[in-house]
Amino acid sequence: MASTQRAVSPGAALLRSSRLFSMPSPIAPPPGDMSQATKHKSETATAAFPTHLTVTTPSTSRMVGDWGFKRPLPLKTTTKSTFPLVRVKKVDSIEHVTDFQSASDHTITLEKFREMNMSFSVPVPRDIQGSQTLISVFEEGRDFTTPAPSNLNGLAKVSRNDGDPLNLRWKFGGPWLAGMTDGEFDRYISKSVRARRSEFRQFLRERLAAEKTADRNSAISEQDLNTPTNAIPAVKAEDITEEELLEYTRGLRGDRHELFNLVSRFLDLAPVSNADSALAPGMLGHYMPDKKYDLYRDSPYASNGPPITHPSAGLSYLRTQNFMENHPLYGPQHKHASIKARIVTPRFGVTNQNPKIGVNGFIGNIPSTETSFSNRRRNDVSAVGSRDAIPGLNEFDPSQPGGSKVYVQVQTANVDSTGKVQLRLLDRDPEADTVQKETVGECDTFSGAVKEASQPSTKFQMPSGERKFMPNRRFGSAPNYGLGGPGLRDI
Repeated sequence: MASTQRAVSPGAALLRSSRLFSMPSPIAPPPGDMSQATKHKSETATAAFPTHLTVTTPSTSRMVGDWGFKRPLPLKTTTKSTFPLVRVKKVDSIEHVTDFQSASDHTITLEKFREMNMSFSVPVPRDIQGSQTLISVFEEGRDFTTPAPSNLNGLAKVSRNDGDPLNLRWKFGGPWLAGMTDGEFDRYISKSVRARRSEFRQFLRERLAAEKTADRNSAISEQDLNTPTNAIPAVKAEDITEEELLEYTRGLRGDRHELFNLVSRFLDLAPVSNADSALAPGMLGHYMPDKKYDLYRDSPYASNGPPITHPSAGLSYLRTQNFMENHPLYGPQHKHASIKARIVTPRFGVTNQNPKIGVNGFIGNIPSTETSFSNRRRNDVSAVGSRDAIPGLNEFDPSQPGGSKVYVQVQTANVDSTGKVQLRLLDRDPEADTVQKETVGECDTFSGAVKEASQPSTKFQMPSGERKFMPNRRFGSAPNYGLGGPGLRDI
């Protein structure tokens, strides 16, 4: 049987399979931050997220400059980097050159992030920052984008403390008003809102018809329990007169809470924080007396806005951090392996600015509670006076090559409204830090204990009548990991 697919010419088949036509268009760059306009910003700093596709090539093709494009890329530039990764901004320009640059920053950062085995969680609202309850962004009640009631079946058991079920989604059709400037808000009103006045009036008609139907069914049920409410036709939007609609609109002007909910549903606006608006529960003047309201906690995206991409950003697909790591010598560990981080910006003495800690290419947020990061000094009986709890955290230490380092525990991550990854750090765990340092060869605490345990002590004489203590504990060391020297049986 002959094929019905239309054959293409060899030139067209070559273009379809070429890298030139398979590259997607670049996405929009990260939005600017108005608060950073007067601050110094490095031109070579890594962007919040990549905007162009990363292209790689085999080592054999790289040595001849073949990257699959129209012309070979210069060897002097592409062979200097360790990894063959480039991003192409323009395949062909008016000067007949290919505009490209190295893409190792985002690609290597992605690999380092996946090594941490992190999970993404929903941002914790500001009023419950002390809570340790984390909800994955892949949960059924959180990972949805449409306000259709059919998609809210999994949200029937949502507590009122978790937020409005319709506002738990991460994507909205309308903008986040709290993050717009005055000019952006005026343009949005003139271009997107004013032309929809007739649609909003029809929306109010349908809303009023639904309320009248519910009130009538409730009255019939109270008078006669044997009469089924579905046997009576519902009130339609066409049955609402202009006088009834005008009276309903006047009532909404005095009920700001209900009016805001209707406008948000009609325009599909992203939620705003009740604490920062005139619709806070404490503003009793905006509520109608003798009326029942459903008050929920703020949406997790109300304070900082919804993310511009999926809350996981495609960086990790783990749903939880509740898994146990198995050490080759000590067995299952209570804490995850500590991660070596760099102190990017110290606290600088008595300023209230929190220090910035870089964790595998990301800036981590230290806990706001009382932890080892907040203790500026600690007492040390072996030294005169006191010293820093974490060296380099309060003041810059020029004696440390490459900057001061510290081992940290990362709890979870989330993506903010600008596309930046926010890491949530935990307090340091001394035991996990020591195990990780010993694994990478930066600590010999346990190795020293092995040597002391293997030699019988003669300095201390046990009193008569008491059992002599013979240390027999086995500790880890570099030879136990197969890094050379005698093994565990030879110690």
